[in-house]
Amino acid sequence: MTVPPPSLLPALFPNAVPLEPFLDETALQQECVTLPSMPVLWQVQSIDSTNRCLLEWGPRGLPQHFCLVARQQSAGRGRQGRPWVSDAEGSLTFSLWSVFDRSLQELSGLPLVVSLGMVEALHSLGMTCVGVKWPNDLWREGRKVAGVLVETTRLSRGQVGAVIGIGLNVALPPAVQDTFALPLNDLRDEEGLAPARAPVLGRLLNTLIPLLESFAQSGFAPFAKTWMTHCVHRNQPVTLLHPNQTRSQGECVGLSPLGGLILRDLEGESHIYHGGELSLRFGVP
Repeated sequence: MTVPPPSLLPALFPNAVPLEPFLDETALQQECVTLPSMPVLWQVQSIDSTNRCLLEWGPRGLPQHFCLVARQQSAGRGRQGRPWVSDAEGSLTFSLWSVFDRSLQELSGLPLVVSLGMVEALHSLGMTCVGVKWPNDLWREGRKVAGVLVETTRLSRGQVGAVIGIGLNVALPPAVQDTFALPLNDLRDEEGLAPARAPVLGRLLNTLIPLLESFAQSGFAPFAKTWMTHCVHRNQPVTLLHPNQTRSQGECVGLSPLGGLILRDLEGESHIYHGGELSLRFGVP
């Protein structure tokens, strides 16, 4: 894993506690040996938001697939501006910076590609009961185990910079779980043992980076069928909540080439809905 000199950290990330690696870098490197080149990764003990930092500093020249992982975030956030509460010992929170030669519309499927890569990485580690929930969550046994927040910024020459924020519950204490309205899960096994975070992060990067490269070339369409095989609400009735408080209901039957959710209503008509401010709920009340 490429590590820049610690002396550069204050200039790039003034709101971060100085660079003090907290993950086993040898374990990280062992998981990334099949990548064509090792990603640049910085570890910080504490920061306000890894996404915020990369949104600010990415356009100034960060390398492709730069990864910033934080032991603790004081202002982490999820979709729709919701706070993301993490635990210094029980969470894995990081952000990736990637640049794409694609339009913002074409990038609408990016969160789904990321969630697919995360599921495939966790399955390869033996956690096969983890699935995806549209558009960007991971669920395990009916409870949320991870979330993805993609934020974009326009760059010169028509490119788009994307910050891919990931929050993964590895071993959350009950006090943290109780702060969420949704039921939460983590990666602990039946005996209560959690995997080490360093190899999990390494496996995630080793899986995600090739998928991001493929997405950059081909868009989301080639991933749609595979994503649906991991979908926890495939062929199930769901309700979509719109920002104006209206609802759309139907059976989840697939994904569009751009990652929109295809619902079949009671009359048998199919409708496509894209993420953004939509929220999916299981079932039809």
